[in-house]
Amino acid sequence: ISCELMVLLHYEEDVPLHGFLGVVDWRINGRLSHLVEDKRFTGKAKEMVLMPAERRFKADKLVVMGLGAKPQFHDDHVPQVIDYIFQTASQMRVTQICVSLSKFNPSQFAWRNAVRLFVTKAVDYPEIKEIIFCEPDEVVQEAKRRQLDFGAQVQVEFV
Repeated sequence: ISCELMVLLHYEEDVPLHGFLGVVDWRINGRLSHLVEDKRFTGKAKEMVLMPAERRFKADKLVVMGLGAKPQFHDDHVPQVIDYIFQTASQMRVTQICVSLSKFNPSQFAWRNAVRLFVTKAVDYPEIKEIIFCEPDEVVQEAKRRQLDFGAQVQVEFV
């Protein structure tokens, strides 16, 4: 996936790194794992690390945002994290974001609500021209099955 900014989310207790974060870490030769091992990145809420992609994958910049401890993360935290993602992207002056929201909650209902909230919030950031959701296959299959629609201004493409 080619993009300007890839945003990955991380809970404190998700060690070793797995899922998309684990794959990206592998592509950057475990640099993120080293930060975690050295306790320079723990995944605490609002903790953030910016790393260059160094042409190891097609994103220009990589940001990993901490979500804090999973048991303390609740649905009412989702809007705050989404705001933080957009604020960060805006400060970095990017026009394109790639993000996965399935980390918030494994339920399809919670994922759909998070995506709707994300798309709705994008209106407040007109400089962000494109949002790419990079989600696990089971999430994409369910979205296709339900023929999710996010409004007339939003073009949805599943690949």
